[in-house]
Amino acid sequence: MGEVMGEVSAAVTPAPARIENPGEIEAVVKRIYQLSLERTPSPEERQLWINEVLGNRMSVAGLVEAIAGSPEADGVRQRGNILPELANGRFIQFAYEDLLERSPMLSEVVQWDHWLSRQNFARSQLVMQLFAQRAAQALKDAAQMPVHDPNHAPWLGTDRFINIKEWQAKADEIGTDYKPVEPKRYASLSVPSKPEVLVSAIASLYRGGDYIEQFLENITSQTIFATHCELIIIDADSPENEASVIARYMERFPNIVYHRAPTRIGIYEAWNLGVELSKGRYLTNTNLDDLRRSDSFERQMEILEKFPFVDVVYQDFYYSFSGKESFAKTAAVGFKSEVPVITPYNLIQSNSPHNAPMWRRTLHDEVGLFDANFRSAGDYDFWLRCVQAGKTFFKVNDPHVVYFVNPEGLSTQPNTRGIDEANRITKRHGHKLLSSRLLSSEEDFMHELTQLTGVPVELSEAERASPAWRYTAAQRALRLHSAAARGRAPA
Repeated sequence: MGEVMGEVSAAVTPAPARIENPGEIEAVVKRIYQLSLERTPSPEERQLWINEVLGNRMSVAGLVEAIAGSPEADGVRQRGNILPELANGRFIQFAYEDLLERSPMLSEVVQWDHWLSRQNFARSQLVMQLFAQRAAQALKDAAQMPVHDPNHAPWLGTDRFINIKEWQAKADEIGTDYKPVEPKRYASLSVPSKPEVLVSAIASLYRGGDYIEQFLENITSQTIFATHCELIIIDADSPENEASVIARYMERFPNIVYHRAPTRIGIYEAWNLGVELSKGRYLTNTNLDDLRRSDSFERQMEILEKFPFVDVVYQDFYYSFSGKESFAKTAAVGFKSEVPVITPYNLIQSNSPHNAPMWRRTLHDEVGLFDANFRSAGDYDFWLRCVQAGKTFFKVNDPHVVYFVNPEGLSTQPNTRGIDEANRITKRHGHKLLSSRLLSSEEDFMHELTQLTGVPVELSEAERASPAWRYTAAQRALRLHSAAARGRAPA
């Protein structure tokens, strides 16, 4: 133990924050000893580690690494690997699902497979690293540390964050010096001339008194609202009497449908009611505190009308930290998401169509309604069901929506379980989205590749040492197969 603690004191950087619960730390120490040393720590050992963490000389992650990387742990690892009968990919998948309770991302499978196959990592190191992540999160939750900061927002499509200070600084710099935004017109994507309800916009309403007037004005000002849209408002038993404002607009717009639930209901139960009440071929969700450019509905509808193979339309969007700025001002500030073109692999990593998509109503006949058991990630579950069913997502490279980072919103409340819900959802769907070829052993992958192409494929040791070796092998197989079909040697 003295040798281990000596190595720790020389290598560990002081943790930035203290954990004040000795019982939680002791539980982590006992579990790590059981997993990496296959024994129970003595009372003296437990107290030494507790003192290191409480003395702010070591983080929980550092504690895990110190024990798991000790000479004693190395000796334990030499006695055999964990579940050697499983291919690396399958082991990685099971480890993430059991320890982090989520599916691994494609990049995580590729990287860990490379480390396990080519970098002499032991599977126990994977287990311990994931356990360290889980333990650190559990300790953070026990200390009731906030999960969300409403003054920051993830910059979707990047690994960066946007904060209110930099957004406000840019807004102040612009002031009133910005151009108005005009609707766009595309001759090849003209909308039907016959008035009929094609788009049903669904809004869930609860405590929306501060935004209801602005919301109704924005939606009813859509270029096709009077001729091709209906607005369905599901009042989730809100106590703020928004109905009086809605009634004024219903006098002017008979295509507004208002339904008040007799008791408090969740957002996805409200959306499902809206789906059942809808008449349009296409559906979209509309948040009370967001904004749309005046041609937003038109831009989305024309894609679904023009291209029958498209099932869901989504787009980049502008970020706003002010609920009262116009679309034109927010567009001039210019903080825009960078969502990717959706594939099954990147959708399991990020909910790209989260903000103001439009989709065919028939999707609900095929993959079901929204799961009302979720509080804030039910749409994510729905999109993953859609991609599993082979549905096509179409990105419009024109940000015609504003997302307001509302500190009172559902996704920015500190007690939100959105992250936990997203993890549960990826765990639910990951088995169907991660390719079995990605998770198979090297031997099985190369054998199947040869069977599929009818051409023997070989890789050098240097090529196999790359994390992207499966991609290299697949590309080579395609070239060999193409050359064989043409009756000549590959280039």
